[in-house]
Amino acid sequence: MTWNLLHTARMLKDAGGIPAYGNLRQAWNEGERFGFDANPEYR
Repeated sequence: MTWNLLHTARMLKDAGGIPAYGNLRQAWNEGERFGFDANPEYR
């Protein structure tokens, strides 16, 4: 488990951290719904 945690930490560090996409309070307050599109076939 320790090796997995170290490996995951290294991958996150190399990637620049966890992206903030979908986790921005201001955008949610403004009505943004990340990746959600209304179903065009909703009946």
